Amino acid sequence: MVSVLFLLLVMVVLAAALTLVARRLSTARERCVRLESRLAAVLAVSGAGLAVWDSDGRLLACNERFREFYSVVQLKSGLVFEDLTRFTATRGLIQIPEDQMETWVEARLAGFGDVGHDRFRMSDGRWLQIDTRPTGSGEVILLYTDTTHLLETEATLSDRSERLLRQSTDLTLLTDVIRVVSMETNPESATAAVVALVCAWAAWPVGYAYRVSGPSDDLMLDSIPAWFADADDMAMCPGLRTIVEQRRVKRGEGTAGRALYTGHVTWIPHVAVDPAIEFETRSAMTGICGACAVPVKHGDEVVVVLEFLAREQLVPDPSVTRLLEAVAETLGQVWQARAGH
Repeated sequence: MVSVLFLLLVMVVLAAALTLVARRLSTARERCVRLESRLAAVLAVSGAGLAVWDSDGRLLACNERFREFYSVVQLKSGLVFEDLTRFTATRGLIQIPEDQMETWVEARLAGFGDVGHDRFRMSDGRWLQIDTRPTGSGEVILLYTDTTHLLETEATLSDRSERLLRQSTDLTLLTDVIRVVSMETNPESATAAVVALVCAWAAWPVGYAYRVSGPSDDLMLDSIPAWFADADDMAMCPGLRTIVEQRRVKRGEGTAGRALYTGHVTWIPHVAVDPAIEFETRSAMTGICGACAVPVKHGDEVVVVLEFLAREQLVPDPSVTRLLEAVAETLGQVWQARAGH
């Protein structure tokens, strides 16, 4: 009788224990289902390609956006990270030079599990950003984001910002030139000040000016005291100032002579290969590559020519040409006022 009661008691205890275990298993299962549901929701709504990997580098789950990056691959749970990485490199998903593919693969494998933020150019020209984020429980999350539109937007904003800055700088130059012309009655002093302003605006190391002289059928250019160059630039061209101040330039000769002949802003991209530049002058232009001459007019007649030298090759720029023409037109008012006296 006692043994039967004991067995009944044991059975009751086991039943209670099994019920408790069943309840806990049910609760754990429900929690797991909720976690899986949440993960599925995250994978579904994420705008980025998202993949979750275990600590051994095997795929646990990924969303549809991630699958879009590997449309020719069947992504299944258990896929090895190394296999997908080699596929990415060798099948042209990302632009990688052939001789650097193995190095790229090894770097990606070595960085698995570490926080990472990389950007690569895809084969179709788009930009792919890959973010790697480890979790506290050992999983690794990869985020694939197409950042092409973002980069294009950034580039557009940068271009606009540069244009606004350029316009602001140009406006400052014109404002300063107007101020000089309104305050300076001596045309040569005004010319010297404008030469310095243009050099500072364009970062041109040397600038000077000539005044037109002689009869209309034999016009010449004579140097006036409007020389600009800082100490470092004078060290580059030690004998150039002497040459400029002592020579007389014929119409059509060199950069300034061409501007006198045409009446338009004249550009010489590379002085070393331009036959119009005298050998002596070219030899003194140490470190100089490009040149630009700007005619200043009184009415239709050129009265002054400004000449500027640059370290870099000067390619004619319509917007710069227009600005220099506006500077010359403003400076011409001083010479016109002098002619009126």
